[in-house]
Amino acid sequence: MTWQAIARKDYAQSRDSKLVRYLLYFFVAVCLLGGYIYPITVEADPTKGEFTGFMTGSITLLLPLLAILLSYNSIVGERESGQLNLLLSLPNKRREVVFGKLVGRGLFLLAGVVVGLVGAGALVVYPFGSITVSSTLSYAGYILLTLAFGGIFYGIGLAVSTFTTSKRLATMTGFGAYFLFVLVWDGVRQGINIGLERLGVINGTPPDWLLFVYGIEPTMLYDRLVAAFFEEDMTGAYLSADASWYLGEWVALALFLTWVVVPLALGYWRFEVTDL
Repeated sequence: MTWQAIARKDYAQSRDSKLVRYLLYFFVAVCLLGGYIYPITVEADPTKGEFTGFMTGSITLLLPLLAILLSYNSIVGERESGQLNLLLSLPNKRREVVFGKLVGRGLFLLAGVVVGLVGAGALVVYPFGSITVSSTLSYAGYILLTLAFGGIFYGIGLAVSTFTTSKRLATMTGFGAYFLFVLVWDGVRQGINIGLERLGVINGTPPDWLLFVYGIEPTMLYDRLVAAFFEEDMTGAYLSADASWYLGEWVALALFLTWVVVPLALGYWRFEVTDL
C-alpha cells in the first residue's frame, strides 16, 4: 500500500464519518450565510468593506474544531486497534503513513474551507459589486491564510495522536487544546493581568512584552494577520503606530508559520521514534 492508497482510505473514512461530515457542512453553511448577510448589513459598497474581519469570529470558532476532529484520532486510533502494525507490515515506511494521512484528511478539510469561502466571496460580490484583479488576489491570500490556520490545529491534533497511546487521552488532550486556545484564552489573559496588577508588576495596560506573550497564541495571530493584511483599520495594541516592532504583522506572520510547521514536525518525529 502506497501513501496514495492511505490517503484515499483516510479521505473515505473522513467522508463517511457523520460527525465530521455534518460539521464540515455546517462550516460551509456558516460561510455562505455570512456571505449572504454581510452585503445587506453594510451601508457602503460591500466589496470595499471588511468581510474578512466579519467572518473571523465564526472561522476561529469552527475551523479549529473541525481540524482537530479530523486529526486527533488519525494515528492513535489505528495504533490502539492494531491496524497500524498491520499497515506498517505491508510494508510501508512511517513517513508514507504520516504523509498519506496528512493528505487524505487534509484534502477533506481543504475542500470545505475553499468551497465555503469561495462561495461566500461570490455572494458578497454578486450582484453588489465587481471583481478586480487586486481584490481577487487579496481574497485568495485570505483563503490561503485561513487554510494555514486550519493546518495549525490539524498539526496539533496529529501531534496529539502520535504522543498519546489511547483514544481517550488523545480526545482529552486534543479538545483540551481547542478549549484553551479558542474558548478560554481571553479569560486566561484577563486572569494573568489581574494577578500581575495585584502583585504590582503592571499598572493598568499590559506592557508590550506581555502583549507579545499573549499574542503568540494561534487564534490571536490569525486575527492580527487578518486585520493587518486584509482590513484597513490599523488600530489596536498590536497594529497601532506606537506599538513595538515585535508586535507588528511580520513578526506575527513568522510566529504563525512556526505554528504551522512545528506541530506537524513534532508529530512526525514522535511517530518515527516511537516503539509501536
